Amino acid sequence: MEVESLFEKLLAKSSKFLNEAVTIMEHTNSLLIKYMLLKALYPSILTEKEWEILRDACYYHDIGKANTKFQNKLRPIIKRIEDQLKDFEEVPHNYLSCAYMPIEKLMKKYTIKELSYLLMAVYYHHDRKEENKEASEEIIKYDLPQYVETLKKEGFDIADTPSTNYDRYVKKPEELEELYPFIRIKGLLNKIDYAASANIPVEIPPGDLENKLDSYIEYLDSKPNELQTYLRKHSEENLVISASTGIGKTEAALYWIGNTKGFFTLPLKVSINAIYDRLKERIGYRNVGLLHSDYYFEYMKRAKEDDEDINLTDLEQVRKLSMPLTITTIDQIIDFVVLYPGCEMKLATLSYSKLVIDEIQMYSPRLVAFIIMGLKYITDMGGKFLIMSATLPPLFLKFLIKEEIPFKQLDKPFLKLNQNGQVISRHVMKIVEKDLTADEVLKRGIKRKTLIIVNTVKKAQALYKEFKEKGIEVQLLHARFIKKERTKKEEAIKRLGEKTNNDSGIWITTQIVEASIDIDFDILFTELSEATGLFQRMGRVYRDRDYERDEPNVYVFSGNPLPSGVSDIEKRSVIDYSAFKKSKEILMKYDGQRISESLKMEIIEQIYNMESLGSDSRYVKKIKQTLSQLKSVSPYDQKFKPDLREFKSVQVIPLSVFNYNKEKLFALVDELESLTYEKPDYVLRKLEIQEEIREFIVEIPDIYFNQKIVKYVKKFRFCPIVKYKYSSELGLILEVDRNA
Repeated sequence: MEVESLFEKLLAKSSKFLNEAVTIMEHTNSLLIKYMLLKALYPSILTEKEWEILRDACYYHDIGKANTKFQNKLRPIIKRIEDQLKDFEEVPHNYLSCAYMPIEKLMKKYTIKELSYLLMAVYYHHDRKEENKEASEEIIKYDLPQYVETLKKEGFDIADTPSTNYDRYVKKPEELEELYPFIRIKGLLNKIDYAASANIPVEIPPGDLENKLDSYIEYLDSKPNELQTYLRKHSEENLVISASTGIGKTEAALYWIGNTKGFFTLPLKVSINAIYDRLKERIGYRNVGLLHSDYYFEYMKRAKEDDEDINLTDLEQVRKLSMPLTITTIDQIIDFVVLYPGCEMKLATLSYSKLVIDEIQMYSPRLVAFIIMGLKYITDMGGKFLIMSATLPPLFLKFLIKEEIPFKQLDKPFLKLNQNGQVISRHVMKIVEKDLTADEVLKRGIKRKTLIIVNTVKKAQALYKEFKEKGIEVQLLHARFIKKERTKKEEAIKRLGEKTNNDSGIWITTQIVEASIDIDFDILFTELSEATGLFQRMGRVYRDRDYERDEPNVYVFSGNPLPSGVSDIEKRSVIDYSAFKKSKEILMKYDGQRISESLKMEIIEQIYNMESLGSDSRYVKKIKQTLSQLKSVSPYDQKFKPDLREFKSVQVIPLSVFNYNKEKLFALVDELESLTYEKPDYVLRKLEIQEEIREFIVEIPDIYFNQKIVKYVKKFRFCPIVKYKYSSELGLILEVDRNA
């Protein structure tokens, strides 16, 4: 019996979640259309020969689906045919696709290496378990031949007899130089395949970002400054830029990206959200995506604010890196450096993109090592990068040079100027060799907008209590409030911190305001962490104003011999002690002085170099150790994405919060469990419910999470309920709540 009479069509996709099934040829043609659009938009990202290889990879990638086991799987039982090889396991179709390919014919237009790249791209285009050779041989010999004529009738140019002769072409090379062409082909094949399957553009044209920026700056009654003009002119170079806070680094970086494809990375989600909103609402550039661990919920929130339905296609385009500009966290894209199976799409996309890394000094040493290796791979493959910082540690540059990563850095930094064209002067600093207490703050006056930043939540809570005991009204913000209350507090501190707001007030915070919240206060009291963190904190005071007085507007308390935040488990600070010690030593030289933007950069130069920090610095050791590990890992040894978070956290609901909101939470969970795929708004409503539950969640470091403090509640096991104390005033307190 001919297969043709049993299978009217050879399917690539079932009709289960689609309007109708898609045949192998229809899906292939969809890929070829996406391929042509990609080539038309970015013609120079591959050589002509590589474009040819990629086209053939698109053409042949799914023909292995023409096998009985796969075709039966896509059909209801009554429409299946008998499987003559039911004793053998199913072989992933990507392996079988190679068996159909006319290798002898392909050898006439490709070299052995080129043919190998083609076959490897097809063979590995899905990351499946290792091929079962015995099952493959049986299926290729006894099952595939009956589909040859059907495939040929549909228009496929395939071998007359399926064969296992692809074996010798599909061994991945171990040398990076030979691996790069495979990564390009396989990565772009995946990108095109994802776009065809999701019915989204493989790439969205960039649009006119440069003109949008020009219009925005003109609207502000200004013109591009020196930094913005420089980056616009040098947009084809890898650059490392030192520039003072408030100078317009964001707009400058966007000029550098220009009308091309780019990724703009920052350390904190709040900052990312703010730049995304600025691009869409103020600059008027719509072709921008937002990508971080909470991006689904951020899109949903904006859709609600605009009284619109969330567009799931938009989310898919962002996730598949189809947007011309993506504002994102670095961990979303840089994890490819371990070359895990499936990483190729990210690296292939970055090979024709521009990558901006803002505030690199805020990353952990482990993540810095990942960034350095990532830049090595990206530049090797043709991508470009821009590193920007107001406090750039010079030791980063040493690592870039050592890894032979090409970049250009100017001898002078870009400094913020006032209306008279003079370098803006914003801070006079006083070092206080005491512990930061309420009394120490009060003796120096609190008549203006006062910002107090300490290194730990515990210290912030204790200081808040001190002020309240003295009858003084203060506000508290840190990371251990439930989301609903933290959002309100962030909005409140931003209102007080607006430049046009002349009200007075005191806010006690932790380092979460260092770079994530755009505020402008009058005076800062802060614990010393280390110099880069200190200068980030100083950026929250007199943000864009000249400070003309001689009395200090920044008080740095350095009374403790160790930085606060010492781990109860490791008995050491999360802040590198070498950096803390050297920062304290150098900063003392400038006690009572006006700290200009150029002086801040000089201080950073003095502290953050190999000689000053010394060989005992945990920071430097960790970078070197991680780089060594990354270099020693063979491609595809690591099977999964690495977790780049230095400090793990757990999402929990405080018991008192749970008890107070129990009825609402149970109702949400009941509705979540009742949702089914058949409902048209299933995905959207599921996201809405999850977001409503998230309003009651707080994150805690995993070292404070153990079974002794967990209360298990039926129907609520997906989110732990913890017995720690909680109040809307203090947030989560790491003490067991005996009354909840």
